[in-house]
Amino acid sequence: MTNCSSQKFPSTCQESTVIKTFHNTGEVIRYQEIDLDPNLVDGVVLITENGKYYKAIYTENTINIEWYRCQYASLPTDTHEVMITKAVNTAAHLGAILRFDAREYIVNNQLAFEDKSCFKLLGDKQHTLIKSNKKDQDRLEGFYFSFTRCDNVIIEGLRFDQNKSNLITYNSADDAALKEFNSGIFFTESSNIEITNCHFFDLYNHAVKIYSCREGHIIIHDNLFESGVQEQIYVMEHLVIAQSSYAEVVVENNTFKNAENHNPDHGVVAIYAFSLGEKGSVLVNNNYFEYCGRNHTGLHRLYAVDFYDNVNNFIVSNNIFKNLTWGAIRFDGTRENGIICDNIIHQLIADQDGMIMAASREDVKYNQTKFKNISIHNNILDAATEYSHGITLLGLSSFCAAENIEISNNKMYNLRYGINVNGDVSVLSINNNQAFNLIGIGINIDGFKTGYDHTPLEPKKIEKIFINDNHLNARPETSFNGFVGIQINGLESDSKFMGRVLINDNFISGNSTGAGIVINTGKTLENVVTVTDNTLENLNMGFFIRTKKVFVKDNLIYNATEPIHDADVPGQTIYHENFYNNVII
Repeated sequence: MTNCSSQKFPSTCQESTVIKTFHNTGEVIRYQEIDLDPNLVDGVVLITENGKYYKAIYTENTINIEWYRCQYASLPTDTHEVMITKAVNTAAHLGAILRFDAREYIVNNQLAFEDKSCFKLLGDKQHTLIKSNKKDQDRLEGFYFSFTRCDNVIIEGLRFDQNKSNLITYNSADDAALKEFNSGIFFTESSNIEITNCHFFDLYNHAVKIYSCREGHIIIHDNLFESGVQEQIYVMEHLVIAQSSYAEVVVENNTFKNAENHNPDHGVVAIYAFSLGEKGSVLVNNNYFEYCGRNHTGLHRLYAVDFYDNVNNFIVSNNIFKNLTWGAIRFDGTRENGIICDNIIHQLIADQDGMIMAASREDVKYNQTKFKNISIHNNILDAATEYSHGITLLGLSSFCAAENIEISNNKMYNLRYGINVNGDVSVLSINNNQAFNLIGIGINIDGFKTGYDHTPLEPKKIEKIFINDNHLNARPETSFNGFVGIQINGLESDSKFMGRVLINDNFISGNSTGAGIVINTGKTLENVVTVTDNTLENLNMGFFIRTKKVFVKDNLIYNATEPIHDADVPGQTIYHENFYNNVII
């Protein structure tokens, strides 16, 4: 029955001299005499008898919270805050596992623990329930469990009822910047945190929030997060991890499953993160998201996975997003090193920017001096309606260009726009993507920058853009006549910020309307765009060339009403010196 290797046990194990039977559990507990700080006596595991101190001899380093219920049965029974607090403090002192029984535990005030490390809270996954019985305006302010400077902590198998159904709607008077209510678990200034096999439901504000934690790992895996439809407009994300730039973060095998909802005013965000991965890393892998995402009504994040400001060295991979009510993945303000790959994304309600949206920060105050090494590949993007956008890349920082960006091997279906690029970009490869049933533009490159007020601005640098080997296909119905395979837009200025754009080996198929490749007006596009070895078919216009000195060579054009239209360029015809060896069939 003893664990003589535990550092908290006496150096030599002697036969127990004190024996107690807990009437509620029927367990007989033996005790051994130890030296003990009197302040640690809890009357259950650590006791005093006849002026001496004793510690329970327990099995597998595990103590039972129900022993405390036996000891404190005379206390008021409307909550279990005293017994939980004493049990957690003792488990932390002993480096022990605290086992919760398969029953309800009522908590109506935040339980705060400071400087308690090396323990585990273990419940029965199906039946151990942490809940509050407060109602209406009488809410639990804060979290059920709050940990400050607590290292090496595992929480496993607990269920948290966050009680939204019985509370007033969270509103502006609640001081959303500073307060929250009926949230689940909070960690700050801590390290080596693991939350596993827990269930958080009836979301009110946050299920888990981890903020300003030191080096070490943060692991959130195999949990279930659930929410009803949200009437409120403030603070409602299941999982928040922030200001922990040295930590190794893993969010894996979780389910974020919200109630069916067809109005983005009432959606929920699954994961919100900022300031991660500067010295550590971030992995979001193999999670399931359903009915996630929220529009701009209120103060909260928007995307199912929302990395809003300075999340670096991350991988978001192998996740399933089903019935999205806004976008899937946003990383805004990332500095370097991000991969979005092998995700399946189905969008129910279109957002304004794209299912996957990447951007550098526009405001000068963020002083973003790099945005580089981003790969978005092997994702499947499927939309329920034709209003969705696929992938958006915005180089908005005034201090840097988006560098070394790859968008490749993505499958897109039933979208309005496939890939949209705006702002400062240097070395961008868009390769081997497939977009079917498009009604708008497959790949759109704005050779300028557009700010918050949508005014075109001259960027510092747009260059080395490679658009190769993509397959872009229009919706078959001729009523959808806005299809364009690839479009490049420029500015009417003499600036030399625009570098080389190469469009080659793409296959673009229309529905007898629309255009294959459009090079729009703009002096900035002169002598920088090369269009070679593309195959275009079944279009109204194969090429719509509106700028001088666009090099068009060795393309095949099948069944186009007007294979090459360049009448907008003064004095230019298809025999212009920049057109070579194009075959029109």
